[in-house]
Amino acid sequence: MLYIYDFKYNDLSVIAYQHLLKYRYKIPSKFYVINFDNPRKSHRCNPINPQFMTDISDAYESAYTIMLNLNKTWIQKQGDFFVESPIILLAAIIWYLKIYENGKYCTFPHAIEFLNKKYADTFTILTSYPELENYLSPFMDAWEGGAQDQLQGQIASAKIPLSRMISPALYWVMTGDDFSLDINNPKEPKILCVGNNPDRQNIYSAALGLYNSRIVKLINNKGQLKSS
Repeated sequence: MLYIYDFKYNDLSVIAYQHLLKYRYKIPSKFYVINFDNPRKSHRCNPINPQFMTDISDAYESAYTIMLNLNKTWIQKQGDFFVESPIILLAAIIWYLKIYENGKYCTFPHAIEFLNKKYADTFTILTSYPELENYLSPFMDAWEGGAQDQLQGQIASAKIPLSRMISPALYWVMTGDDFSLDINNPKEPKILCVGNNPDRQNIYSAALGLYNSRIVKLINNKGQLKSS
């Protein structure tokens, strides 16, 4: 029902929680917090929960959100080969994790770790799935054509920015399922506060951007409660 971006955590979160306590009899909502600075005081939530991804375009949307939040200059270069390539690669990995063993390992940290494996192993696995083979054709053309420098450049364009998000705290928070992001679900309405830290905004903005995009998509489904 309510999504709060707490730019200087925990100012707004404290106010929201106090109001919830005061009006709990009118607002039967559960209260959740995403806090990367202190995982002990954070709930855990997987923003690429496989049950909410129905098509590979959902994986592409998540990859697009992450990569453009990590590389602000790419916004002006959309469509460029070395901008689209890492987005497509990350999208393929996310979708592979979605379809492998019913999404058991479909989390963003798993996607980063999978990307950092040897590319020969990575592409052998990914292209063994027909739905990903054509999707990855630009990479396979470079690999099979012996254009190793081009291929490594494409992969590095994904690896280098994502390496900034390798963090035990981020990994812990983004691999759990304490709650789902359909905050205005009539069966389980939620108040969600996500905490930012201005000193780490360049890192956190990418992760929080992923939560934002998933929430916006889920709250606009039919039959949901009003939200803000």
